[in-house]
Amino acid sequence: MKDKGWLAGPVLFVALAGALLVTWAALEPSTLVRNFDQGGYSPFELATLPFFAAIVPLVWWKCPFDGPKARRVLLCTAVSVVAVMAIAKELDLHIMVLRAVYPDYVGADGGMAPGLFKPDGRPLTGTPFKMRVITNAGVPFGMKLIVVAYFAAFFGVFAAGFAYLFPRWIKGVFRLDAASWAWGCFGASGVMVQVADRLPAWLGHGYGLDKHSADGITAATSLCTCLEEGGEMMIAIFALLTIWLSHGAVARGEADRS
Repeated sequence: MKDKGWLAGPVLFVALAGALLVTWAALEPSTLVRNFDQGGYSPFELATLPFFAAIVPLVWWKCPFDGPKARRVLLCTAVSVVAVMAIAKELDLHIMVLRAVYPDYVGADGGMAPGLFKPDGRPLTGTPFKMRVITNAGVPFGMKLIVVAYFAAFFGVFAAGFAYLFPRWIKGVFRLDAASWAWGCFGASGVMVQVADRLPAWLGHGYGLDKHSADGITAATSLCTCLEEGGEMMIAIFALLTIWLSHGAVARGEADRS
């Protein structure tokens, strides 16, 4: 790209992040959490789903990849799998399946049921989709297989695709290619989600702070919720933008075919 089209992604990122901060500042913490995070079924979470769902038809309609047909089909299939898994994650369908198959090991809240312990004797808590669940001797083998399959279908496929396309992305960033910068904003959104997701736990473990205040939710934890859930929508938006821009570059013959 010889113009300033590469700025589209960064400008949109700043605008969307700014909108999230304004929303956080305007709403009471409990009101924000109620509208942003209700186990996949809050108004904002439901509004995010169409963006992820739109990725599947768009990647096949406006294929962002060049090269042989087999390569394009394989990469489009990988993108579709990750998008479907993202929808399942957003709705907590993976936890619902695991709880239905292994109700004695997964509680009604989606966390590990009492009775399993870490090697140091502490209870095994938190979501079942953790490495410590896979390595725990008390977890059934079939349950471990489901967890591994989830990791493979979601994170594994994404990681493999990202690694394959990484050299081309790096070249595009230095060429000020619009699609590459949009993809970079996709990655930045993912980092924001992960930091916002883990920050309350980090503060709790590192400084002995409770996740919630005495009367419920704090402004700090509601900010993390806003950035986490808002960042997930941004991930989908930048995926769509990247696909659209990449298809345009391929159609114009601008894609790097090395």
